[in-house]
Amino acid sequence: MIGVLDELRRRHPDLKANIRRTLERRIHAWRVLNGPEQDVIFRQEHERGRLGLSDFTDTSALGVAIAGEALDHRLYHFGLAFSGFEHAHVVLGGESFVALAEGLQNAPWPLGGVPREHRSDSLSASFRNLAADEREDQTQRYAALMGHYGMTSTRNNAGIAHENGSIESAHGHLKRALEDALLLRGTRDFASLDAYRAFVDEIVGRRNPTSSSGSRSRRRRWRHCRKAARPTSRRR
Repeated sequence: MIGVLDELRRRHPDLKANIRRTLERRIHAWRVLNGPEQDVIFRQEHERGRLGLSDFTDTSALGVAIAGEALDHRLYHFGLAFSGFEHAHVVLGGESFVALAEGLQNAPWPLGGVPREHRSDSLSASFRNLAADEREDQTQRYAALMGHYGMTSTRNNAGIAHENGSIESAHGHLKRALEDALLLRGTRDFASLDAYRAFVDEIVGRRNPTSSSGSRSRRRRWRHCRKAARPTSRRR
């Protein structure tokens, strides 16, 4: 844009100096009409209590250790799209079906029920490197888990990350909050795995709309989610 402005001034020395903003608007309008086609992304309006999302996120950059030994782990991360409520669970190893099931079963308990729909970006991560019959068995187990809680399972289109944005964007916010808390703690070494899990639970709890520091609008959304949650008969 600066190059265009300089060229216009060179060709028309009598142009006023304050034409830059007008030029920016006109170039922008021209690009909309004549430039390359852009992806159209419609803003998502989430229905209360409808959508819960699951994903795993790598936390190796946090540099956490247990009794002096580096902890190779990731987080299972669950979120409610409408209220922003989230749950995180420390996972040792890969993105297994067992890790998904454990995290998902514990995540909605503060809600007093479950959302109507559960979405993941790619549940195939739970079935990777398995033989065909084992993969089918795990798929059936996931379907049985969804059926037990009365949730409809969905997944976003491959390679379309924004369709799972409600949890994808939350990964970065959560890991930054953990990083800040570790810096304030003064050490990344924990006496035990349970101590580290309690630390993660505390940080996640501070971020949730259920905390005393949550905004009024987020607490109101959380109450709406609780009212709309699907009751479950599962007992802890």
